[in-house]
Amino acid sequence: MFRTILALLIALVVAILIGAFQILGLTWDVIQDQIINSPDIQDALLTRGAVLFGVLLVPYSSAMGGIYSPLVALGVAGFIAGLVSKSGVRMLFVSIIAMVLFFVGYFVLNSLGGITDFSAMFAIARTMAIDIGVAFALLFIPGIIGASLTSEDY
Repeated sequence: MFRTILALLIALVVAILIGAFQILGLTWDVIQDQIINSPDIQDALLTRGAVLFGVLLVPYSSAMGGIYSPLVALGVAGFIAGLVSKSGVRMLFVSIIAMVLFFVGYFVLNSLGGITDFSAMFAIARTMAIDIGVAFALLFIPGIIGASLTSEDY
C-alpha cells in the first residue's frame, strides 16, 4: 500500500512539474511577475491549473497539434512511478487513480466551483475517451517497464 501511494504521489508531482514548466511555459520570472504579484492569485492559479490538467488529459490531440510535452510529462512520470512501485499491478492502480485525479481536477478547475453536474462530467469524458486512453497508456506502459527493472523476485 505504501509503495502504491508513494508511486501515485510521485507520478502526479512529476507530471505536474514537467507540465508546468514545459506546457505552460512557466519560468521563475513569470511565476513571480504574473502569479505571485497578481491582484488575484487564486484566479491565476485556477486558470493555469485548468489549462495544465486539460492538456495532460489530451496528449493525442496535443501531439496532432504539435505539442509533445504531455507525452513526455506522462511518460517520464509513469516510468519514475514504476521504478518506485516495483509492481505492474500497482502501476495499474496508480495509472487509473492518476487519470481520475487529473480528470476531476480538470473538471473542478474549469467549473470554478465543485462537482455539481455528473452528466456534464460524463459527457466530457465521452468526448475525450481516446485521449484519456492514450494518457492512461502513457502512464501505464512506461510504469510497467520501470517496475520490471526494479521488481524483486523472491
